[in-house]
Amino acid sequence: MRDIDPVSLRLFLATLEEGSIARAAARESIVPSAVSKRISEMEAQLRVPLLDRGAKGAQATPAGQALAHHARQLLQSMDRMQREMAGYVEGVRGVIKVLASVTSLSGELPADILRFRADRPQIEVDVEERVTPAIYRGVREGLADVGVASEFASHEGLQVFPYRRYVLAAVLPAGHARARTRGVAYADLLDDDLVELGRDSGIAQVFDEAAREAHASRTVRARVSSFETICTLVARGMGVGVAPLYLKASKERSLGVRFVPLSDPWAQPRSFVAVRDFDALPLAAQAFVAHLRASAAAVD
Repeated sequence: MRDIDPVSLRLFLATLEEGSIARAAARESIVPSAVSKRISEMEAQLRVPLLDRGAKGAQATPAGQALAHHARQLLQSMDRMQREMAGYVEGVRGVIKVLASVTSLSGELPADILRFRADRPQIEVDVEERVTPAIYRGVREGLADVGVASEFASHEGLQVFPYRRYVLAAVLPAGHARARTRGVAYADLLDDDLVELGRDSGIAQVFDEAAREAHASRTVRARVSSFETICTLVARGMGVGVAPLYLKASKERSLGVRFVPLSDPWAQPRSFVAVRDFDALPLAAQAFVAHLRASAAAVD
């Protein structure tokens, strides 16, 4: 069997994404007959139909769905390979793709990345913020070399290494009745309006479960994308929120809010460094993971 080339795979995926050969051809700047021919050749090579061509457009058969899954992984790996090889041309010996949670990016991760880059200026670190479930899913699917996220989502199928432990705290207006207490349970916040991260964040499910265990409802007035925004909205009277305690020094002083540690057993979570297979990582990514683990060990 002749090898299937990446161009054919890209055209096949474009057809699925656009829903028709004609729209895929327009997107890829190629004539429709050439797209149709390449897909027909793949069907002949694989000896299975890949597309159902009907009045509703082109849809994947079960075999086509399986091919699409493998094609995306293959093309993503090729894209990463090309980026890394381009780095060698430019004198950069390695490009690491990192997915990181808002909690990690609000904490020590940026400083750890800067220290790594200072020691290894020939290595590029590309960072993209995602919610925790999407980070673990992205690493599992090969969209990134490394993920850094909390324990508030499943990381099944990945190798994970402990990174940082942090404390969650209630963020309260200065005049709140509990602003001067030493600790507070999450259930004690449910009488107030809440400002929280988006529904797709890992911690959202934790809050849902805590409210169910307290047999209480909760009123979320705003969902935002960062802990900094939570603190800002609390300061402006939108409600109360939860954020990592390590933001206390800067936010209490600049915004006039108060941080009170949560007393719940889940309120001191661990974040992890996640990879699919450490031994299969490029050497640059292995060095980055080792750097993060050493940094974490130094403070434990």
